Amino acid sequence: MSETTVFFTIVCGGLLLWFLFGREKPARYRKKNLLTGRERDFFYRLRRALPDCLVFPRMPLSALIEPTGIGRVRKTAHAAIEGLKVGYAVFDMDMRLVAVVELDHGVRMSRRAAAREAYLDRAGIRIVRFPARKLPSETNIHATIYARSASQNGARVSEATAQSDVIEFIPQRSPWRNTLNAHM
Repeated sequence: MSETTVFFTIVCGGLLLWFLFGREKPARYRKKNLLTGRERDFFYRLRRALPDCLVFPRMPLSALIEPTGIGRVRKTAHAAIEGLKVGYAVFDMDMRLVAVVELDHGVRMSRRAAAREAYLDRAGIRIVRFPARKLPSETNIHATIYARSASQNGARVSEATAQSDVIEFIPQRSPWRNTLNAHM
């Protein structure tokens, strides 16, 4: 055999091997369920218990809070909350956050979950935990969410309605926040 035939055979063999094994294959995807099992049951239970609220499952933390400050501190704080999610975000019909609801699985809280709760606490967002093993009733959910929101939103009971135990909700005005988006 001549040298050119051997050379072309090696080149063609190499190209064939590269074509079969070396090319990047396109990524494959499949549908993913947003909620499974108890999470889905609890979501529907939350919706039935709070018909005058909007419930959003698996809400990104960055959609609920934002870091304050400027420069490196803001970037670091933003990186810390990036990718974190809360179980369920409960909003009233005016799209004001009422509470963040979490299913407690009874295991020790991870550092990441503790940090997430600390961020929410610093932002003044209330966290309500329910046990995942024994889901609460709809009336218990309703009473827990509204009892805590009434005490946190500065609810006032007037003397005329004090006898009937009706709580008047007076929404709080959100404090002024710095909207300057300076990047240094």
